[in-house]
Amino acid sequence: MQISADSDHRPAASGPVPYTNTSTSSNADLQSDYDNEIKEFHFHLYWFQNNKASHESAVKLRDRILELVRQGFFQVVPLKNGVNTSPRGPHPIGSYEVWCAREDFARCYSWFVLNRGPHSILIHPLTREELADHSSRATWLGTPVPLDFTGLSPHLDHTPSQYPELGLGYNAKK
Repeated sequence: MQISADSDHRPAASGPVPYTNTSTSSNADLQSDYDNEIKEFHFHLYWFQNNKASHESAVKLRDRILELVRQGFFQVVPLKNGVNTSPRGPHPIGSYEVWCAREDFARCYSWFVLNRGPHSILIHPLTREELADHSSRATWLGTPVPLDFTGLSPHLDHTPSQYPELGLGYNAKK
């Protein structure tokens, strides 16, 4: 088929196709989706604990996070006991966690994307399935760090809600 310079072989414009909801889901299904929504997350920042520059960089980022919390930029909680200077739990190298409720997830994620520097960051949800949370449900900024999953439970009896005094995440008013 030859196309001449003056011909237009584009399909006729029919405008946007309107969305039609053909779902047969009930309100109970919708409520179940709301109830099962992940409401809290951890961001684990890693560094090489025997590398002074790596450790100092990680601590500097943590100090900046604490300052941003004081200034009201976001409401996240760095691990209360500071930083892990040796392996702890599934984390094989120096690390610290930053707890984040869904209300501040986008801002926290954005900040780490722009400011993590050379550090790898594990981001995982907090649900009753901590093994899946740290493995198949996790995502990484930077190079993934191999984790030791042997101490993680495939199913907890309760959702690991943290910092109820903030009224966020699993403790938010409905």
